[in-house]
Amino acid sequence: MILIMEITIWGDSITYGAGDKEGLGWVGRLRVELESKDEDAEVYSRGVCGDTTEDVLKRFVIEAESIKPNRIIFALGANDCKIPQGETANKVSLDKCKANIIELVNRARQFTKDIFIIGITCVDESVLNTGEKFSNEAIKQYNEALKEICQNENLI
Repeated sequence: MILIMEITIWGDSITYGAGDKEGLGWVGRLRVELESKDEDAEVYSRGVCGDTTEDVLKRFVIEAESIKPNRIIFALGANDCKIPQGETANKVSLDKCKANIIELVNRARQFTKDIFIIGITCVDESVLNTGEKFSNEAIKQYNEALKEICQNENLI
């Protein structure tokens, strides 16, 4: 069987599927959906709980080289824009996050031109009791930056 698609998704706990009772998360559900349609595809999850764009930069090339994906999806930024317990600033500044995403896109182009960026999921701020602060206002700012990068980099 010749694989038409090798999709690899880098991200955080949302990509990993943390909290999903079925243990699939959205990446696993994508895999199941493609398999049910008899698509020639492999879907690899590189979601790691707590990862920021800086963390993914450290591991991206070695993981991509082991798979050689022809479609790459980045689902990052939630952990960048959170404010750690006891801190007053985002874990990764907006400017640094943008630079990291652009660098990831540049590195991804070594493998494929089919690069996608998924925006950050908004949160229910009323139920977060982790000591870390997520703000939908910050998420909106980071999502705007991701949208701008997609436009400037001519991403799909």
